[in-house]
Amino acid sequence: MFPINIRLFLLFILIGNFLYSQKSINTIAEPDTIVIDSEKPKLNIHGAFRVHYKNEFYNETSTKQGGRFGFDLCGLVINSSYKRLKLFADMRFMPASSGGTMLKEGWVSYNFKNGDDIQVGLVQDPFGNLDYNSYSWFLGIGYGLGFEGKYGMGAKYHHKKKKWDWQIAFIKSGMETFTEDPDLRDNQWSAGVLGDNKEINQLSGQVLYKMKTTSASHTIGVSAKAGQLYNFIDDRMGDQNAFAVHYHLDYKRWGIKAEAYKYQFNSKTTNPEYVDIGSFNYTYQVASKGNVYALSARYSIPFKNKTINEIAFYSEYGFLDKKQDIKPSQMLTNGIMLRAADNIFIYAEYVAGYNHPFLGGDQASLYNSVDNKWHARFQCNIGYYF
Repeated sequence: MFPINIRLFLLFILIGNFLYSQKSINTIAEPDTIVIDSEKPKLNIHGAFRVHYKNEFYNETSTKQGGRFGFDLCGLVINSSYKRLKLFADMRFMPASSGGTMLKEGWVSYNFKNGDDIQVGLVQDPFGNLDYNSYSWFLGIGYGLGFEGKYGMGAKYHHKKKKWDWQIAFIKSGMETFTEDPDLRDNQWSAGVLGDNKEINQLSGQVLYKMKTTSASHTIGVSAKAGQLYNFIDDRMGDQNAFAVHYHLDYKRWGIKAEAYKYQFNSKTTNPEYVDIGSFNYTYQVASKGNVYALSARYSIPFKNKTINEIAFYSEYGFLDKKQDIKPSQMLTNGIMLRAADNIFIYAEYVAGYNHPFLGGDQASLYNSVDNKWHARFQCNIGYYF
């Protein structure tokens, strides 16, 4: 690993286009911002435009060019309501190399008088810290495993109270459209099981207990899910399951997110030791069984002027312990976020990974240990959200 002085420098100074920003468009246009029970239809339209610079130090071509700077995405969010019905859609327009045009999230909902709601469509899987166990643009190791920022086609019921909050969802299928073409199935936002297998008939649930004081808020939760893995080549049915405990703290200018979970993919294939997982036109192998531990911390400094509104430093670490006789995978991110003119967000990050397919080019590293080295990249994402 890196010498301690370098790690401290990255933590406090800094503190490919696969993983995409937590500062997603609906962070600016939250689904809950539309007032319900209105006699007149309400409509809000928001969006974003982002560009991205990256220098992959493990890529000789990239380093010789001094890094690369290009288009990241355009996005459009529609948020509408009429009486107790609500519509939410988050569409992304990206380069063809990253998957092209895709729907990140989209559903219709009915909102009950007690504050609960039920959503039908492309809904978020209620598992772990939502939306992510991360403060960074690149997101953590759990996103690449398919356990963060996860969406699927189905229905979800959400019970919302001050202390107790719970969700239960039936996910009929993943984000893929009506195709089994491997060249098309990974053109999706969320990382999910691909290849010869597909995720179907999944039941997910989450229970949160929230505590608030004058200066801090604590959220303690447990999540679980179980479903089927259908192998359409051999016409055989496997299964999958996962269980997580998680915690989220907001204390003055500090934020901390932590979670630990275990997962298992029991696929009925000739190589049950791994499954193919992918998104954004990219597929890779992941160990079929593992334990994941992730911790993220953030310190925010607000500014009361029109030019700079906030500066935040963050550091994140993720560890994947594979339940086979192979090396683990690790991920370390240190970065800084700058919010300017209220709607401009700039993320500058130094990201390092060990046995990580998005950091080093070893596409099988979340399954085996072909390349046991630390690899790193520096990146900067600039986005305007309206």
